[in-house]
Amino acid sequence: MATHRPGVHFEILSNPEFLAAGTAVNDLLYPDRVLIGSSPTCSGHKAAEALASVYNAWVPRNRIVTTNVWSSELSKLVANSMLAQRISSINSIAAICERTGADVDEVAVSIGCDPRIGDKFLKAGIGFGGSCFKKDVLSLVYLAESLGLDEVAEYWNQVVKINEYSRNRFTKRVIKCLNNTLAGKKLTVLGYAFKKNTSDTREAPALEVIKTLLEEGPREIAVFDPCCNPVVVKEEIKQLLKDSKVLVEDGGRVQVYSNAYEACAGSHAVLITTEFDEFRTTKSPTNLVHGASVKQDRPKSNSDVADPRPFERLDPTESDLLSLQRFLIHSDTSGSPDALDPLQRYHPEPSCPDDCPDCAMESRGFTVHEEYKPKERLDWAKISYHMRQPRWVLDGRGVLDAQEMANLGVKLETVGRQSNLS
Repeated sequence: MATHRPGVHFEILSNPEFLAAGTAVNDLLYPDRVLIGSSPTCSGHKAAEALASVYNAWVPRNRIVTTNVWSSELSKLVANSMLAQRISSINSIAAICERTGADVDEVAVSIGCDPRIGDKFLKAGIGFGGSCFKKDVLSLVYLAESLGLDEVAEYWNQVVKINEYSRNRFTKRVIKCLNNTLAGKKLTVLGYAFKKNTSDTREAPALEVIKTLLEEGPREIAVFDPCCNPVVVKEEIKQLLKDSKVLVEDGGRVQVYSNAYEACAGSHAVLITTEFDEFRTTKSPTNLVHGASVKQDRPKSNSDVADPRPFERLDPTESDLLSLQRFLIHSDTSGSPDALDPLQRYHPEPSCPDDCPDCAMESRGFTVHEEYKPKERLDWAKISYHMRQPRWVLDGRGVLDAQEMANLGVKLETVGRQSNLS
């Protein structure tokens, strides 16, 4: 800058994002907070206010937080690390529950009633995935180590260790249920993405589960995900396992299906590794969220959307109009096309280029451009009927009702509850 723009002063701002896969647009429109870090100088504060004025077009000013650069950068790491810590904490308690006979869901509800703790991210499972949690925790570990804070580094490193321990504990339970051998047996993995309603497979727990189970020599590992393109899943499994012959068509043991019932047919055990609502027999949780950087869609219900009129100003701001648009959308129950854009403020989506890869996928029957919407729930009676005896289902995400599975003659194993083998 000094060479090409001599004498020009500029400020560096830190503006970390807090968007979650599957809810990114909603998180941008209705953020919990916008964080802007700047240098603690007059010019730094002026630059921060300039950026804040951009966000203030649709974000209330009291949700825009300004800090120094270090605080802003560290806040991003700490936010994800604290969420990951909660997931690892409840998963560590799940291990104790399985040994004592306690129910981890009951424990989570109990402690979640304490306002000092809260009830978010207390759903036990096989651990967190995604591109952010592990990366940010390890970044915090690296930072602590570089500052000579070894005890702090070890504390946060334990969050990652517990996450890996939770996953390994689940796979060991699978093997134990099947008489400590997978030889000649078919297992079905339901869910490949790291969280529901997204095709994001980065750091997906399912992949590590598959990798571990393959070492036990099963006849077949069937994989089904209602949101992921099977072609993409196949290529990713080959790439991440670094094995060009891992798939059945190449002489391996992994078969990716586009139909859940075909994937489960003849299976000795079904494993649920992603909390898709399609797999669920219990009610969808309203506040206990699985291990991922997930925010519930805002607004939660029509009653949460207030009519912003009358406006404070004669000339409504963009934020006012956005609030009115949101209110009108959630007030109209007619289902007409105009109800989705009552103020006629949306611009037509531009056409894709002729070589658009997403369009090519859609031509093969996969939904890409539209928002993913959960499909019809699985018929577990149909699945259990075509499974091998004894029918084992290992629920790594707490989406199945124990009594309903028992009525179907299914032996259900759930994280955080005492095993049927104990």
